[in-house]
Amino acid sequence: MTSQIKLHYFHCLIFIFYLGHGFGQTEIAHIDGVYVSRAMMPDEAVSLVDEDGERFALVLFNGKEIKGYLFDKSNQMTSNLVSEEKARKYKQILGKTVSKNGDFVVFMTNNNRKRFASSRFSFPENKIEFNELELDLGNEKILQTADYNNKFHVLTITPETALINVYRFEDAISYNKFQINFSGYTFLDQKQKEVNLYEMITVNSGLGKSVDLVKINSGDPTSLEVACNPTKLYQQDELIILTFDSNEEMTQVVEINLETLMGDSKRVSKALTNWAYKEKNSNSFLCEDRLYQIVTTRRTFHLRAQNYDTGDIINEYSANVDEKIPFKNSSIVQTGGTFANYREFEDTATLLRKVRRGKAGLAVYREGDRYHMIYGGVIENNSNPGMMMPGFGIPIATAGAVTVFFNPTFFAYQSYTNTKALMVDALFNSSFEHLEGEIDENIFDRIETYEEENRIPPIGRTVFKINDSYILGSYNAFERKYTLYSF
Repeated sequence: MTSQIKLHYFHCLIFIFYLGHGFGQTEIAHIDGVYVSRAMMPDEAVSLVDEDGERFALVLFNGKEIKGYLFDKSNQMTSNLVSEEKARKYKQILGKTVSKNGDFVVFMTNNNRKRFASSRFSFPENKIEFNELELDLGNEKILQTADYNNKFHVLTITPETALINVYRFEDAISYNKFQINFSGYTFLDQKQKEVNLYEMITVNSGLGKSVDLVKINSGDPTSLEVACNPTKLYQQDELIILTFDSNEEMTQVVEINLETLMGDSKRVSKALTNWAYKEKNSNSFLCEDRLYQIVTTRRTFHLRAQNYDTGDIINEYSANVDEKIPFKNSSIVQTGGTFANYREFEDTATLLRKVRRGKAGLAVYREGDRYHMIYGGVIENNSNPGMMMPGFGIPIATAGAVTVFFNPTFFAYQSYTNTKALMVDALFNSSFEHLEGEIDENIFDRIETYEEENRIPPIGRTVFKINDSYILGSYNAFERKYTLYSF
């Protein structure tokens, strides 16, 4: 073989390699002939991940018909089942757990969250067992759900109190109720007025009081639109952590231990104490064992990182209105404007002025040994008449019934809203020291780019995480095929 032929052969191999891997993406599985007709397609796709068993199930809903597919750790389909037992009134999925015998159990509710049911997916028995649950929440409002130690938990709050109720399901049907009383702790609203926990966690809406809370998975990239919500919920193993930032002087924290079923609360002071609370706009974000805070005024803004457990300040930064920000790795970017969808500028004064009109926020995401922070703020665009989730402009239609409670990864991926966002990207090490370097596309950017450039159909779309991989699923009605891609 001549050297010229060898070179041509080498270039062909490179081309083939990049054709298949240029986006860091691989097709890991597909399901042929999902439906008999091209006119049929899934209304919804739900992923059920069993991290311990290194397997996952994909469930496709079409009317009352449910199709389930089980995949092993090699992404090989090992089993499938079909059922038509799902009642149409249970359209919202609250969460799932994996029972001791390995069955997947999915918990559901109706639109007004007054009636509840579960479906047990038993692939060895080749059946789906549907059960309506004798669960009456009365006037309690659902906060969130959690899966811990192979048990499903529903967290509620009793109106006008500081009582958090925890419903722990021992299996697909039976449960026990536990109550945690936070009345011994003091909570302060944005006007420094003492209120109960219920007031902290709800907002006024057209239908009375609505829960104002977003669930954050800090292992995923979080959009600034979501991070600007003042009330957040995190789960770290057995610990449920709620953070409240409506008060500009402090981050108020509530902890619920699902192992001991005990509660605790604490306050974490914010910077710029020399400014009056009416002059400040602030927020926080919890990532691993670090609590990050941002405080802005018309003249300055401040970033701080501290150890969540000890309160020790790790490092902090400030920038004034008349100076360029030294701790950033990008320009100041504005997206979602009415006339200009994307703008870049360097003027700190413009950033501070615009953030004062909306909500400040920050989000942190670990990338290897670096921490990628996005900070800035959002201004709600009032031109969107669509219905919003309580909080800061997250459309219910965009979020979907599944993602609000069940799949925080998919919720994070879909959280692009009708808001004007002003954001800055910055890189830091574990000591919160600023690092020079280029900002890489995060995993959601790469998935979105792949979807756009390859015209991936949005039908039956889902995004979920298993181990260290993100999985995109989508249905092609013309080919009657569901495909799963790994990133």
